Amino acid sequence: MREEPRVVCADVDGTVLATDLLYESLLFAVKRDIWLIFYLPFWLIQGRAFLKQKLAGRAAGLSVDLLPLNSHVVDYLSAAAQSGKKVILASASDSFLVNKLAKRLEFVSDIVGSDGVTNIKGREKAKAINAAVGGIPWEYVGDSNADFEVWREAARVVCVSSGSSFAAKVERRFSGVVVLSKERCTWHTVLRALRVHQWLKNLLVFAPIILAHQWLNVQGWLTTLGAGLSFSLCASGVYLLNDLLDLEADRKHPRKRKRPCAAGLFPLSAALVLAPVLFVISFLVAFAVRPEFAVVLGMYLILTTAYSYRLKALALVDIILLAILYTIRIVGGGVASQVHVSQWLLGLSMFLFFSLACVKRFSELLVLQQRKESRSWGRGYGVSDLEQVASFGTSSGYIAVLVLALYVSSKEVVELYQNPTIIWMACPLLLYWISRIWLLARRGLVHDDPLVFALQDKVTYAVAAIGLIIFMGAKW
Repeated sequence: MREEPRVVCADVDGTVLATDLLYESLLFAVKRDIWLIFYLPFWLIQGRAFLKQKLAGRAAGLSVDLLPLNSHVVDYLSAAAQSGKKVILASASDSFLVNKLAKRLEFVSDIVGSDGVTNIKGREKAKAINAAVGGIPWEYVGDSNADFEVWREAARVVCVSSGSSFAAKVERRFSGVVVLSKERCTWHTVLRALRVHQWLKNLLVFAPIILAHQWLNVQGWLTTLGAGLSFSLCASGVYLLNDLLDLEADRKHPRKRKRPCAAGLFPLSAALVLAPVLFVISFLVAFAVRPEFAVVLGMYLILTTAYSYRLKALALVDIILLAILYTIRIVGGGVASQVHVSQWLLGLSMFLFFSLACVKRFSELLVLQQRKESRSWGRGYGVSDLEQVASFGTSSGYIAVLVLALYVSSKEVVELYQNPTIIWMACPLLLYWISRIWLLARRGLVHDDPLVFALQDKVTYAVAAIGLIIFMGAKW
């Protein structure tokens, strides 16, 4: 019988942390220097330990204190330390970052990590632990197949698992296994990471064919449906990319820190693989719809990637770009269905969505003000900009109403409506909706994502229904 262990050694990635230091350091470094990706193959050739050391050096500013923890594991290690046991973090990650994590966890006595030469994993980790403890019996807390070789040397096996299958596998190999649970990635988590509810934005692709009254254009509807699917898949890939590049800012945000990637519920490695897969599929669908539409989708991807990587940090540029991205969906719908998109629709879209983008930024700044903070999380705004953003947004919203009013007086409207004068009734309706959303935003009642607010707002549905009745009345 083995002696009672007096040392507890714990893996870091996926065990103590609900994330992975290698991917955290990679994303942190690449966000600050995109050209770094060209160095990665050369570093990897010199070994995984060398790669980790280089990335750790480039990610010295990584906020380890914000990284998500597995609470059950931390509680177990804390209790072990209180009982008099020595706690060691034993990780394949570079020792520089592991040491930073150890300073966050006050109960940790020592660390074992990769040193730029040796990748401390599997058998190498077991050797390193034995050397560190000096023959004292130890237990090991791990979560992956790579930990089996370490468990063979341990006096006690502690398995961290998100499901019963892996825990059962460990229990078949070892006796007296202690099982600690961690949150698992479910299909619901995947859908949240893809932000499927945001696909509703892509209904804008149907605007050209609907407003052109080509309701019986079956081919147009089918190609537009394909365009919507293509935009949706591409958007989900961009959302994943955005979340990967915005991890630190999201973790400082009271709501965004619950996003799957930021919270450690969706593996960063999976997101890095899934994003390009979604891009490829979206473009295959786009080319099937129409090659010209694939060009529009390419413009969307370039702009939205630029937004995620850098432009969202530039005041006003980010808001204008958001309005453009909404408008591109309408343009894409027109290209897919081969329906002409009028300048009136484009003008209305730009001014209306600029206003809604301002609502988004205003609501974020209002939260900052309530939290008594001065600067936004990863954005180019401060609380002092609150009133100016509101001024930009309300002005733009009212210009959208003006565009609608001018459209009613245009010669184009006569070609589509028998009673265009009735459309004048839509002007005060839109004026009411825009004024109301800004009034509620000032009261702090608007979600910092206007789409989420609209989906939960009964008045919005009522306004949409009345607007539909108005335009149908104008048609006949």
